[in-house]
Amino acid sequence: MEISSERIDDIPLIAALFKQMEVAKWIDQQLKQPHGNHQGLSYGQLSVLLLIYITSQSDHRLCAAETWVNTHRLTLELATGMTIGDKDVTDDRLARVVEQLGLQGEACQEIEQKLGRHMIRAYELPTEVGRFDTTSFAVHHEQIESEAESLLRYGHSKDKRPDLLQYRQALGTLDPAGIPLVSETLAGNGADDPLYWPAWQRMAKVIGHKLFVFLADCKAAAIATRAQIANAKGIYCFPLPLTGQNPARLKQWVLDPPSASVEIRLPKQEDDEPAIGKGFEVELGKFWLNPNTKKLVTWHERYLVTYSKILAATQIRGLHERINKAQTALDKLKQRPGEDLEVFNTKIKAILKRHRVKEFLLVITTSETHIQINYINKGRPTANSPTQTVNKIELKLSIELQTPAIEEAEKLAGWRLYVTNASNDRLSLNQAITYYRDQWLVERGFHRFKRGQLPALPIYFQNQDCIAGLMFLLTLALRMFTLIEYVVRLALEASQQQLAGLYDGNPKRATARPSAEKLLKAFDNLSLYLLPDGSMFVTTLSALHQQILSMLELPESIYSLHLKPCKT
Repeated sequence: MEISSERIDDIPLIAALFKQMEVAKWIDQQLKQPHGNHQGLSYGQLSVLLLIYITSQSDHRLCAAETWVNTHRLTLELATGMTIGDKDVTDDRLARVVEQLGLQGEACQEIEQKLGRHMIRAYELPTEVGRFDTTSFAVHHEQIESEAESLLRYGHSKDKRPDLLQYRQALGTLDPAGIPLVSETLAGNGADDPLYWPAWQRMAKVIGHKLFVFLADCKAAAIATRAQIANAKGIYCFPLPLTGQNPARLKQWVLDPPSASVEIRLPKQEDDEPAIGKGFEVELGKFWLNPNTKKLVTWHERYLVTYSKILAATQIRGLHERINKAQTALDKLKQRPGEDLEVFNTKIKAILKRHRVKEFLLVITTSETHIQINYINKGRPTANSPTQTVNKIELKLSIELQTPAIEEAEKLAGWRLYVTNASNDRLSLNQAITYYRDQWLVERGFHRFKRGQLPALPIYFQNQDCIAGLMFLLTLALRMFTLIEYVVRLALEASQQQLAGLYDGNPKRATARPSAEKLLKAFDNLSLYLLPDGSMFVTTLSALHQQILSMLELPESIYSLHLKPCKT
């Protein structure tokens, strides 16, 4: 008896989740469809097949996707309800879908808006906190002739590869799971400052209200961004960069506090545990003149002055390490100072700048000239041997620690400034610090794009529209990943249980916060068997599989492929 088989693994689970998210529906509604003579699967259906391949195989190569779909065609047809033709999933057709997603940027924004609203409503997602951040992706592409029209450009590299071309990816997410709401693929050489106000507007449209707390990094704290969000009745909370008047304000408030400090404690921290820090608030009025409308915007802000013990210890340790390294470098320079005072001073300035200790070390250089008489001829000199007078320059330096400056830096260590326009009832000092301790939520999504389960790198596409389309698809896949984690963790928290059996080699290890990667991997080694008489059967689901499906509120019947009619 000849029995053929297909590995089904997590395919039915992924297909069911994308079906619940209605990805194909929103793409087909918003994306301009192919010409009238097009036959076969729609753009939405092809996108779902490509998404299933990307999330299941951690690969975005279109040539490999075509082979994989043909290998798992029966499983995919039964799981998705599609009829997949021989020419439906060629790499040319898949590339056309990806390119169209990159070309039709406005349509993709509409898809994100429809999909985000649907997910918030269907899964009752909390909408109190939204985050926004950007990162860069370095690629090994060659520069095209017209740089002005290129997505790939040289810029500030967060991957520490300024020698490579790059593009940037922006991502707006929803707490507490980091579920993406908005995204955008940008040129590699732009500034982040102008992105935050449009991002807030887009997130407010998706969420459906303006009362969520908008969190971002210090680049979002530009006065124009804060004024526009406040004028639109939005809420923000940003860390302030130590530029402009901020260092002087921080120094003044820390050395002479205008109010008493209160302890900062985490929500789930025990009473007997020490506080993680302390802080106080200062309220100031703000104004900004809109350069376009010439109207004055006025509002009130709360400056949150916070202190972290761990951050203070780290900064103090780093300060003394920098001072020691600078002293070592200066001592080494002292041994071979040379004879050019200008060059000598230039090297000293470079050392102080490199180690950022200019205000902590006072370096004084001196130059002394000595007259030295040398004999001109070789050999043993005599009384009548000719001589010449040489002026020899000796350079010296002295190093003095600036103790008052060091002590002041130690007092300021661990202190940071945050600014918000939220009332204390809406956002307390403790809540603000707790939110910023969870800032890794957006970074985790970027990590999945760079070195995780949803890799964008290396980029094989040369067409920049295809690059933008691929990143859009990856953000849709990230929605599914973060949604799995949110639903399962919420179910475990509600039942006060933990999930065991996810870790290879340690089946008894349990966790209340399983990752999407572990949950999907648990479905490995499931197969669909096809008998010669046309009957089929599927590997029996384990208790772990049934538990995961139950927490995701998915029926076990999604794996009952043998009970569904199929083509013979």
